[in-house]
Amino acid sequence: MIFVDLPFYFAIAAIGFGLSLMFYRPLARHYEWPMGAWHESHPSLPIMIGLISCVIGSLFAAARWVDGGVYAASAIGLFGLGLAILWTAFLRVGSQISLLLAPAFAGLLFVSWNFGTSALQYHTVRSEIRELRQQIEDQFGLKKAEPRKSQVN
Repeated sequence: MIFVDLPFYFAIAAIGFGLSLMFYRPLARHYEWPMGAWHESHPSLPIMIGLISCVIGSLFAAARWVDGGVYAASAIGLFGLGLAILWTAFLRVGSQISLLLAPAFAGLLFVSWNFGTSALQYHTVRSEIRELRQQIEDQFGLKKAEPRKSQVN
């Protein structure tokens, strides 16, 4: 199985979309880009959502830094900034969709950071039965029966 560091990617997205939310309104006013209703009539709400998202991502990066992951923590900040620049300046889609993406990735980061990435896995009854069967086979030394070869006369 391939190991993927989901909280790392969630932190990058939380910081990137959060920065996009925080700085979209000033950029949109300066360059006369279209703004959504929240950015137009309630500018403090997108800024607050972006700030909370950035704080959660930054706290995770700081925790990585403290644990000895200096390069990982630096990469989170740099890639988050790069995502914000790409998302806002080049694509100009940061105004509305980031209102959904920033809190979603910040929430996923919070859950995976505090409860582990196994909290995000989807388990079915079938997968639980498969795991139970594997545990029983390992505990009692049982093996699956070899399929019988059909005899051809």
